[in-house]
Amino acid sequence: MENIEPIYFKHFACLQSKVSNDILEQLKKDAEYILENENKFKKYNKNLVGNIEKEYSARKSEEILRPDLITLANEYYKYSKENENYPDWNITDIWINYQKKYEHNPIHNHSGDLSFVLWVTIPYDLKEELELPNSKNSNSPTNSLFHFVYTDFLGKVVYSPLHIDKSWEGTIVIFPSALNHTVYPFYTSDDYRISIAGNMVAIPSRVKKSKLLYQ
Repeated sequence: MENIEPIYFKHFACLQSKVSNDILEQLKKDAEYILENENKFKKYNKNLVGNIEKEYSARKSEEILRPDLITLANEYYKYSKENENYPDWNITDIWINYQKKYEHNPIHNHSGDLSFVLWVTIPYDLKEELELPNSKNSNSPTNSLFHFVYTDFLGKVVYSPLHIDKSWEGTIVIFPSALNHTVYPFYTSDDYRISIAGNMVAIPSRVKKSKLLYQ
């Protein structure tokens, strides 16, 4: 895993890092295998709000990602400064999304204490997405973006975007499970945007709200 860095927004931050190239290549191979053998894998759609046709359980990916996820969760946890002992972590859910052109994830949050998303394949050019006629003249272009959604201290709804492009392949972002987020559709590619997401619970006690989130 490469350097772990915070991503700062106006009112909160999350953590990001990159998996190794070897892990990313393995995840891409596994993603291809799942797609070619869909009948062997559990459909996960009923557990998720995504308006996405192909979503599957990804427990094999858990084996590959668990060490990096534990490291990242512990780094996030230490910002709460509640004590020096890291909890044990249980990955309660993990799934893979094959998002096609026009599909999207509406605003939602997750169960658990911490959630994560890892981008495996990004099939489009972000600049091209944001230059499409439906987006380029907007004062809030959103094509293909991942947005965190929350209210500030005045109750105003705030949208904080991640500008996901091809350079984000292999990037993991970890954030509090209760934090609302949404994924907008893309339009310029017929290939899949592939991501792996999941939830983590601290054992035995639940993680309290972190100072990294509420600054």
